[in-house]
Amino acid sequence: MPLKTKRYNKLIILIAAIISASCSEIIEININDSHPQLVVEASIGRGEPAVVVLTRSVNLYHTGTFPPVSGALIIISDKEGNSEILTEINPGIYVSVNLTGKSGQTYFLTVESEEEIISSSGRIPEHVPVDTFRVVNSIYPGGGPPVLPNQTADFYEVYVTYTDPVDEQNYYRIVLTVNGKISGNNYVYDDRLTNGNQIENLLVVYNPELKPGDSISVEVQCISKSVYEYFKSMGGSSGGPGGSSSPANPYTNLQGAILGFFNPHTVERLHYIIP
Repeated sequence: MPLKTKRYNKLIILIAAIISASCSEIIEININDSHPQLVVEASIGRGEPAVVVLTRSVNLYHTGTFPPVSGALIIISDKEGNSEILTEINPGIYVSVNLTGKSGQTYFLTVESEEEIISSSGRIPEHVPVDTFRVVNSIYPGGGPPVLPNQTADFYEVYVTYTDPVDEQNYYRIVLTVNGKISGNNYVYDDRLTNGNQIENLLVVYNPELKPGDSISVEVQCISKSVYEYFKSMGGSSGGPGGSSSPANPYTNLQGAILGFFNPHTVERLHYIIP
């Protein structure tokens, strides 16, 4: 297999999580908005390529997938003068082939589609490493919430611990996946009350069909304040599952668009296989 094809296959695997998350994160626009809006979901992770997913919004009662937007011109650049036109590898999915993210670097995004021009910029924060990652299987007895009488529930408690840097504002996002499928929860955190402390976050997985050999994974991101605000507006909560969103359009850090985000971030992925 040619080297270029192998790299594209790796990129497709990498962005699968982003695409799955996008389907559950972007809300529908108000039913009265007859003109579909361009939705931009853009990310660049430390050591990873830029990935942009372009779709069109749908109304409140639409069922099905978001229509992809092909043929756009998307450019990612940095303060050092590096610049790249992203390659469309699948309908509506664009990636950088050469440029990858670095902590401390500021990136500039430009999207041109038909007559629309959308831009954004953001800096990849410094990486905050995970101290510990552990998964505990807990059996909850019957009769207590959320377990019915005469039944037991098999839960997996996922603990992620890191030490927050002192004297600076930090924002975090944790993406939880089970067997490669991202949960519908938005876990986002700030350090207003925990600055400089070691922080242990608990995420709970309840899936009665889990069996030995199945996987539970987390992706821990250090994000910017604007990205934190975006996911908070999508119903994310500090350590809790995301609530349902209203039809109102959420916060965005894009200029020229009302739907979507640009997320320069660090990333650390950790995996657990059920014994």
